[in-house]
Amino acid sequence: MICHFKRQTQLPLSSVVLPARLCFHGPISLDSPHVGEDLERLFTLIVINCALRNGDAHLKNFGIVYDDVQGEARLAPVYDLVTTSVYLPRDSMALTLNGTTKWASAKDLQRLGEVRLGSAPARVRAILERVEDALVSAAEEMRLYNKEHAAFSEVGNRMLQEWEQGAKHSLRVGRR
Repeated sequence: MICHFKRQTQLPLSSVVLPARLCFHGPISLDSPHVGEDLERLFTLIVINCALRNGDAHLKNFGIVYDDVQGEARLAPVYDLVTTSVYLPRDSMALTLNGTTKWASAKDLQRLGEVRLGSAPARVRAILERVEDALVSAAEEMRLYNKEHAAFSEVGNRMLQEWEQGAKHSLRVGRR
């Protein structure tokens, strides 16, 4: 069974990371052996959405899976990742962070990871770097795809530009 977080207008990202209730079934069980792993996956997904410039990352695109209402809930696999800023040039985040929907900076994400995830600064930087490395790899594949599919190259090249802006603003922590 998949259950989405309840949608609320302009809910802060910090509320997504540690919501008081998931759906209608009660509080998160913080004694689950997977809470830390799932929180890190959720943080990573937030970072990816900022880097890709996915302004469609609203609460219905974050879900949980479970077999039994009383059983353990896990973060659902990732879905609905789109570089929306290619189609909506003035797009911004669907959820707020620090009271704004402006794309989160690397500094904002670093703080979110340290405060809400409770990770060491080095661990948060490693997540940002891992996402940047993946984005660099995806960009290489996109360039090849653009060469082989001329009809897509205009959109593909705009995606590459957005990814570069996303990496520069949301991921760069003193490298590249």
